[in-house]
Amino acid sequence: MTFEEAAELDLDEQPGEIVDGEWVPATRSSWRRGEITSATNFLLKLYAREHGGWSVSVADPAVKLGRNPDRLRGPDVAMVRAERAPKGKGVEGWLDGAPDVAVEVVGDSQSISEMAKNALDYLGAGAKMVWIVDAEPRRVVLFTPPDRVTILGPDDTLDGGDVLPGFRCRVAEMFT
Repeated sequence: MTFEEAAELDLDEQPGEIVDGEWVPATRSSWRRGEITSATNFLLKLYAREHGGWSVSVADPAVKLGRNPDRLRGPDVAMVRAERAPKGKGVEGWLDGAPDVAVEVVGDSQSISEMAKNALDYLGAGAKMVWIVDAEPRRVVLFTPPDRVTILGPDDTLDGGDVLPGFRCRVAEMFT
């Protein structure tokens, strides 16, 4: 499947992603996963307001990671510099390239290894930071290029580093 073919679908009725040119349906998430996504979005949105020049999107915004085969992902939360934020509808409203920061919240039917593959997709397409937020052990697995992986527990502090200077929060804040 291509981006153009996916654009003909009603993504509200048929949510999914393109992985190596194949359509992969997405499933509805649990209330808890929604709470964690909301808390994470809130923290990033506060940062964006305080630091300006950022755009934050939630609810699986379409992100075009590659062509031939096409690769379309929908992170739970995505953050880009404001000038990169798409303005249109359909394919025109999909982000070209990886977000600067991609956040995936592990769902009930997803494994951490699946999410790690997604993180590597984002990094391979140019993401500067990927957070995999895992509710059950209350941890964040942080991926940064080229190949750094850091596991943070609820009492650890997530630092935005060079990507989000000045961003700091306790991992536990994502689970409240």
